[in-house]
Amino acid sequence: MKKKQKKFTRFTALTFIISIVFSVICIKLVFLQVIDAQAYKVKANTKAHKFIKESAARGNITDSTGKVLATTNQSYNVTYLETYSTKKIFYNTMAKVFYMLDKDGETQSDAFPIKVNGSTYSFDFDTTDPKEIKIDMIKFLSDRGFKDNIIKNLYRNKKASELTQEQNDRVNSYLLKISPKYVFEKLRGKKEYNIPDSYTISIDGKTIKKKCTLDDIRRFMVVRDEVKMQSYSGYNSVVIASNIKRETAISFLQKLNELPGIDIQEEPIRNYPFGKLASNVIGYVGKITPANKNESESYSERGYDVDSDLIGISGLEAAEEDRLKGTPGGRVVEVNKDGRVINEFASKDPYPGQNIKTTINADVQYAAEQALKSSLQYLRDHPDGAHDSNTQNATRGAAVAIDVNTGGVIALASYPNFDPNDFANPNGLSDEAMKKYFPSVEDQIKNVPLTQEQKDFMFPVDKSTGKRTDAYDYLAKPLYNYATLGLTPPGSTFKPLTAIAGLETGAITPDTQVDDEGYFEDNGKVIAKFDADGRLGTLDLIGAIAHSSNAYFMSVGRWLRQKCGEDILAQYAWKFGLGVKPNSGINPSTGIEIKENFGQVFNSYSIKNNFGQQAEWKVMQDLLNKVYIKNTAIDLYTSDSDTKNIANLKASIKDIVKNSVVQGKFDKEKFSETLNEFMESSPAYKGVALSSSDMNSIIRGVNSVVVSYIGQAAAPGAMYSASIGQGNDNFTILQIANYIATIANGGKRYKVHLVDQITDPTDGSVVYKSNPEVVEDTKVSQATLNTVKEGMKQVNTIGTAAGKFTDFPFATAGKTGTADPYSSNDFEKQIGRTSYALYVGFAPADNPKIAVATILYDGGFGAGSTDVARAIYEAYFNKVEKMANFPQEFPITASKEVDNP
Repeated sequence: MKKKQKKFTRFTALTFIISIVFSVICIKLVFLQVIDAQAYKVKANTKAHKFIKESAARGNITDSTGKVLATTNQSYNVTYLETYSTKKIFYNTMAKVFYMLDKDGETQSDAFPIKVNGSTYSFDFDTTDPKEIKIDMIKFLSDRGFKDNIIKNLYRNKKASELTQEQNDRVNSYLLKISPKYVFEKLRGKKEYNIPDSYTISIDGKTIKKKCTLDDIRRFMVVRDEVKMQSYSGYNSVVIASNIKRETAISFLQKLNELPGIDIQEEPIRNYPFGKLASNVIGYVGKITPANKNESESYSERGYDVDSDLIGISGLEAAEEDRLKGTPGGRVVEVNKDGRVINEFASKDPYPGQNIKTTINADVQYAAEQALKSSLQYLRDHPDGAHDSNTQNATRGAAVAIDVNTGGVIALASYPNFDPNDFANPNGLSDEAMKKYFPSVEDQIKNVPLTQEQKDFMFPVDKSTGKRTDAYDYLAKPLYNYATLGLTPPGSTFKPLTAIAGLETGAITPDTQVDDEGYFEDNGKVIAKFDADGRLGTLDLIGAIAHSSNAYFMSVGRWLRQKCGEDILAQYAWKFGLGVKPNSGINPSTGIEIKENFGQVFNSYSIKNNFGQQAEWKVMQDLLNKVYIKNTAIDLYTSDSDTKNIANLKASIKDIVKNSVVQGKFDKEKFSETLNEFMESSPAYKGVALSSSDMNSIIRGVNSVVVSYIGQAAAPGAMYSASIGQGNDNFTILQIANYIATIANGGKRYKVHLVDQITDPTDGSVVYKSNPEVVEDTKVSQATLNTVKEGMKQVNTIGTAAGKFTDFPFATAGKTGTADPYSSNDFEKQIGRTSYALYVGFAPADNPKIAVATILYDGGFGAGSTDVARAIYEAYFNKVEKMANFPQEFPITASKEVDNP
């Protein structure tokens, strides 16, 4: 009998393959569940481990009496933590969250820079600087993959890091052409965020069906985009809404089971109880600038989360950032599939920042701000001032009060000011606040009392941006600290310094007399008329200070120049902090902790530099306008497209012109060589060669400009103007206040400071104490200072401020000033401006404790600013010495604010 032959069929093959597959699966399961079980368990747990950051409270900032000017309140945030499970129902969850936020009147956190208004799409990067906008836009689009797509299309397999600078610039140029609508639609699509066209949710016992509007889609996109950006740092939770009401937080906590991934977290938020009070001193907090790569990297290295942490941007908040910021803490936790914390492995409590007690007295500060506000309002309401001044634009001012024996700042007011609470929200500035603090020039000038012709002249359109600019600084800026940054001529408030220099050098004595006939002449020629003052008659020094005689102090300036040279006035001014000697290595600062400009007095080096700069600008303009040669326009203005070599050559040509004025001789050979090299190297002038005749014409023209400005720099008129606080004298009101304090205390100039002491937040121990620091002993004789003080006392009794302080229980001393930033009255009228009103003083006159300096921009004449000084004295002495003669109280409460015009 034959055996049956077995055949290898397809069925047999299939059975064999299936057996092998199942064997492999079984083996794999054994490895997964037995052999490698522990390893996978560890890996799974690691993915479920999250670090929840807990921000530290910033330290308090208080005034000298302990009133809290800046503190930290606890706020509530709605957060979302993505897991594999929560991602699947993300849009359903978010729809419920938005419903609850809207029901309770809360605002979603929104830093997403694509705005949608109806059918209009736009980019908004919270800055008006065109360069910063470009940087922010490139970063935004690069982070979302648009740059990689362009690189792939242009350069195939190259990576961004492999591009040359030229290639990278080309890619960026394409990137900047992408429309916001295209970006929005691209992100919305299935390949990116896959945002639904409609949704259905069940909440509060009802079912809601809704077709998504563009606003709905954008709301989803805001959160989805933030989640994606956060994923690069390990899927941290993202904030959906910050600083919500406590009632809203409770409502969310009650529904957490319906909201996978959603949680309520507490977060400290900066609060300024008195609103605008001392805002220019305290400053404000804000996000780290993403456009500034170096800044972002610096803060990242110091442990900041550059995506969410707030830092001090201005004022003491910025200057004392390292003291105030505190140390964040956090928890390492395990979360379940719904993002809920089920276990805590480790934690570190946040440590609050140190507390800063300032030298500011809140009552005096309030009085200064209120007086600035009311004085400026009065000037605007009565614009037809004395001597044809028009104060319609009296919209800003500043005032400083200093303790003459310590250098501590008692009040430092700038007007208009701002509410730092507007900047404290982690969401950033609201649209309303953006319009308030960063309005367009076009919007600001709609209702200003100017003709259309004036507007077109004063606010020209920038060709590169198509927007109007404030060419003549007409508009007030709430965020600008006019007390520490505004450089202005001191006007007649400088005359006490001229008197000091004259007395100390022997150029004059207290009895030196001048017949003031209402003009000043030099070498038999009238070079200045003083129609506003008229004839003041024969005056000695004290009378000249009291009545603010221009002719007298110009005469002193002439005698000083003849006796000691043109820098003698500057040498005394530098002792009092009115500038520093150029190239001396001395730090140009009053010592104040916050940002300041530091003005300079007239001196030979600076005047030559100034005229050298003017010569440089004149030559640049002449070359571009074909003044020297008719066939070629030569452009020496800097451009973003310049190569490094071209930029250096342009700078060298301009430096030659400027230095020729400073050194008193035109370096023709060096100028000719550098200009030829520039023409040969610049692509813009390829094929264009300057003939010897052209070069000779240019040399003659430039030489004429240089010689003209050398002559102007050497003219004595600049020193005469400086002697009465005009011309090249420019200082901040803070510098002027400290100069007056130095006169008041007997000649010792103290380092100006705002910080009195810094304490530990836990036990209150003092970690830093500011002690009075004498920067310079002027060594001016007491006889000289007594003479000047007597003249300043008479200012307030029989002089230019007579009657302003007569009802005080003690004598005061002061000096009015009228500063003219522009040399021509006709030009001032053309641009809607007028003279600045200044007043300086100290009190009591015979035992000085406080020095003040005030300024009202476009305020007309100096006596107008005495009301601000008076209010400061009343507040200070009423609070400090409880003088019965001062009936007015200045109680500061958290409800009081100072409004801007």
